Amino acid sequence: MTTSTHSPAPSPRLFGWRIALVASGAVSLAGGALHPDSDAADPLREELAVMTADPRWVPGHSLLVLGTLLLVGALYMARLQRVWPRATDRAVLVATVAFALYAVETVFHLAAAVDADALHEGHAAPVAFTHIGLAAVLYPVSGTALVVAAVTLGRALGGPARLVAALGVVGGVAHAAAVPLLLLFPDLEVTPLFAASGVLTALWAIGTGVVGARGRVPAPVREPAPVG
Repeated sequence: MTTSTHSPAPSPRLFGWRIALVASGAVSLAGGALHPDSDAADPLREELAVMTADPRWVPGHSLLVLGTLLLVGALYMARLQRVWPRATDRAVLVATVAFALYAVETVFHLAAAVDADALHEGHAAPVAFTHIGLAAVLYPVSGTALVVAAVTLGRALGGPARLVAALGVVGGVAHAAAVPLLLLFPDLEVTPLFAASGVLTALWAIGTGVVGARGRVPAPVREPAPVG
């Protein structure tokens, strides 16, 4: 009986997670570039009124929703297909769940445009303030999950992945801190923090997709012994 250490060539579908990661980063960068400007000198309600009335709000945030969903799908596929070492499983699972929850916030973020007039006129704005409430919780949760996933993948994969991990760590910290700082210090200009977190997280997704994987070592494929 002979034992072969060769495994079958990977199916093209196994690269779907890479494509989704790169697409997530690219789409998110495009969406972030459309985000309206804000002014820390204005109260939060007035900032929201101005930004949600901007014609760039809907297309920009539609892209951000799509980018987040692509990220969730990419992480899910990568874990399902076991493309990364077993030691990364828990961190990737937590990041997948955290960003799936964050995707809900991005939908409310997008839908806040329906409250643009109410915000400006001082009326109740339930969708916009639901977005703020969700963001206060889910930005820190997803940002922290990103930091842990980036560090874990960087350690497990080594080499260029460590440099990519640094993008995820800085982006995750900025993402986690942005909304709490906005709420605690309303006069603080945190727009650059939001922008940096979005760009770095997108670059981490692209970099992780490009770097690829050093997956689990497959078991040897046993071939039948020759007859005769």
